[in-house]
Amino acid sequence: MRFRNSFWALLGRNTAGAPDEVMESVRRAMFRALDTYCDDDRTGINRRIDSAQHIAELWYLRPDLMDAIATRHQEATARDCIAKITILFDGYQPGAHSPSHFATL
Repeated sequence: MRFRNSFWALLGRNTAGAPDEVMESVRRAMFRALDTYCDDDRTGINRRIDSAQHIAELWYLRPDLMDAIATRHQEATARDCIAKITILFDGYQPGAHSPSHFATL
């Protein structure tokens, strides 16, 4: 285990990736958005969503997904769609921390 990971584990931080259920829920929502709002010229983003190994990769694909939707529809539609997908990341966004063991001291 790397020092940084062991340090954050000591503090009670969740350094592990998201559970498979969360990953697949986000992935399905992203694919649904593409199916609903985009044409067939989306193979690049499809491939990146499909090949994402960590929740952070999906998190950082949100702007690309929003751009793909906004290009074909209004920006407000894209923002609403991305907002619904963003909710699925609750607690697993890059930089989100679980409570520390020291919070009660």
